[in-house]
Amino acid sequence: MKIKRSRTLLCVLFVIQVLAGNFVFAQDAGEALSISINDAIDMALEASENLKLKDNEVRRKSSLRNEERSYLFPKIMGAVGWSNNFEYPDISATAATKEYHADAGVTIFQSVFTFGRISHSISAAQKALESSRFIKEGTKQEVIYNTKIAYFSAYLAGRILFVADESYQNALKNKEILEGRSSGGRVSKYDNIKISSDIASRKPSVNNARAGLASAMETLKVVIGVESKNLIDLKEGFWEEYPDLERDELALALYNNQPEIRSLAKDIEEQEYIIKSKKATLFPEISAFATWNHKGDSGDPSIGGDNMEDYGEAGLKVSIPIWLGGISREKLYQAKIDKEDAELIYKQGGEEYLLLLDKAINEYREYKKTLEANKEAIRLAEESFKYSQELLGSGQLSVTDLNDAELQLTNAKINKELTLFNLNSTLAVIERLTLMRANDE
Repeated sequence: MKIKRSRTLLCVLFVIQVLAGNFVFAQDAGEALSISINDAIDMALEASENLKLKDNEVRRKSSLRNEERSYLFPKIMGAVGWSNNFEYPDISATAATKEYHADAGVTIFQSVFTFGRISHSISAAQKALESSRFIKEGTKQEVIYNTKIAYFSAYLAGRILFVADESYQNALKNKEILEGRSSGGRVSKYDNIKISSDIASRKPSVNNARAGLASAMETLKVVIGVESKNLIDLKEGFWEEYPDLERDELALALYNNQPEIRSLAKDIEEQEYIIKSKKATLFPEISAFATWNHKGDSGDPSIGGDNMEDYGEAGLKVSIPIWLGGISREKLYQAKIDKEDAELIYKQGGEEYLLLLDKAINEYREYKKTLEANKEAIRLAEESFKYSQELLGSGQLSVTDLNDAELQLTNAKINKELTLFNLNSTLAVIERLTLMRANDE
């Protein structure tokens, strides 16, 4: 009984140790994350430093806009002073001067009319803020695009590995067929060596494909902000539907939706308001002011309330820029040049983005045709390979011809996967440019 109990205890301890080891291994390997494209995009947006930098820039532009608004409000300044007139000449002009002086007061200053200098500066700052928001949206779309490419690249690498492994399995199957034929004594030594060589030649392809998958997965992990130890399972693959695209509709969406184009348009509006603000500096500025002071003099350092009196004044001030050396006109001239530059950049940007869209649409249409050709090539290659296997079994086909047929099938499958990747990548480009889901019917 003691021996049985000891054995039972040892078995329990062994099971616990194995389970603990598996738990530690699972911890080291990390949790497996099953993610869709949308999941990957959400994670990438959360992890993107560039997007956070653009968000900071938006907040900075908002603060600059508020800074310009502050010039609309009164400026209130307070001052308190105490001084010791320890030395002064004994003349009639200083006969009333006493040794100590105290002064406390408040001054209010308010711009009344500036010919639009302040209001136009606020409008310019508002346009700069709106431009920064579009730039942030453009960065967001760039992150989304890069995430899609990383996701599709990882999926493509997985498909390439699958095709490479399938090719390896086909080579093993070919060897089985040859061995079945050898029972009849009709197989040469060359055929045996050749088929073994074909099998061996496929192992590096499988290993390389596995390495490519690991590399693509690591890239995806970096993009979505996942630790390297975590395992990732891709829930989605390439899109299934590839509808026809309307170029005019997409071009209109490009100009209406593309964040960077809209940002450039806001830059032009900003420069227009800056020009108006610079023009306003050529005209007078009217402001109001009011001052209240409580001050007095005494021979006693404490001065005392009996020696303090109230003083106040209020009025209007007109500042006229008679001659400033031409600085205001030069700043106005520079602002006009900046507007011309903004208009040229907007035109150039629109042309470049439209060219990118046209290229993407043309490539998409060609890839659709290529995909149909890929499917037909796979169908014919599969028929050829299966028939070649039958001929090998009956001794009517050489091992070399069978290997060629299998490689043709493998290449056709790889070409199809590459075409699908190109199709999905091109759709991602179109979506980035137009902000439209190009494959939605």
